[in-house]
Amino acid sequence: MVVATRVPIAPAGMLLAEQGESLARLHALSGHSTHQFEGVYTPLARALASYVQRLPAAEGGPTLLAARLGQAERVLARRRGVLLPPGADPEQVAHEADVWTYALFSLALLRRLARAFAPWTIQLWSAAGQPLGVWQPSTAPRGLATRAGVAAYSVHANPEPPRADWTPLVAGALLPPDGLNWLWREPDVQRAWSRALTGELPAELNPLFVESIESS
Repeated sequence: MVVATRVPIAPAGMLLAEQGESLARLHALSGHSTHQFEGVYTPLARALASYVQRLPAAEGGPTLLAARLGQAERVLARRRGVLLPPGADPEQVAHEADVWTYALFSLALLRRLARAFAPWTIQLWSAAGQPLGVWQPSTAPRGLATRAGVAAYSVHANPEPPRADWTPLVAGALLPPDGLNWLWREPDVQRAWSRALTGELPAELNPLFVESIESS
């Protein structure tokens, strides 16, 4: 469903509160302590919530935020019992287990995000109802809510074909520093993660994303 009316910009905390049950399930599926989860998982979910606001999912149904969090739940549920990377010795598997789980979580939220935005043109509005132009990811990589003076937005069908995939630009802006550093400390994980952001999933990760919103 296309949201043609003006939708007020909402704080990230409010948007995440609406997804509290999903976040609780993700916490359990991550296997991390509350401190760890709030250190790297919650900041990314919060940043994504601020970024996507209540934009619709292209397939209809839930919002893009709800769809991405739901995808993360499915991926982390499948991740249980899967050894990554395949064929590695037990020491490496144990050492990289947590970072692989975080890589999967962040991919579920961020992978091909530009494609999810491609169907929409997002008009920005001031509190006084004045149009502030169309949101462009290249000028506001942290999202439409960060544009100065923006109080609301409206979503319309985009008649233009998709442009260059800006997902890596956004991923770097939305990932918390601790999460980004964690990935960079494990080069093999980081390389697989980087390829999967915009390209085809590595063979070892593809079964975890089957039937997800990005599987087509």
